[in-house]
Amino acid sequence: MMPPVDEPEDAKFAMAPMIDMVFLLLVFFMCASHINSQRNLKIEIPKATKGVIPKERPDRWVVNITKDGSVYSGDQPITIENLKSLVTARLREVPGTKVYVRADASAHHKQVKNVMNAMASAGVDDFIFGVFGEKGAGESP
Repeated sequence: MMPPVDEPEDAKFAMAPMIDMVFLLLVFFMCASHINSQRNLKIEIPKATKGVIPKERPDRWVVNITKDGSVYSGDQPITIENLKSLVTARLREVPGTKVYVRADASAHHKQVKNVMNAMASAGVDDFIFGVFGEKGAGESP
């Protein structure tokens, strides 16, 4: 008579850790997309022949100007006067604040100039402007 042969156990796949990872990734991408959508309004950025992407762009204060001339601090509508006082208060907290101006290609230059004047009178002297380079590969300030 032959001794009993041990049958190998079937390999088991643990689903619980995989489900946990999927939910973590889902939450991460939902949060990341929410942060990105809050920062930038839908604006048709002007084209430029030269543009350089600075490394510190995400750390800058974002000011958006729409084609109808409305001014936004990030995605919040704001007047020029309120923008100036907001920037003045921000400069007290964070000296050396830098600004990223995103103006629609159809916006009047007068509105861009008003924003620049408000920022300059508050003490900001470092501006970059959002443009698309000739290649159209992406937004370059």
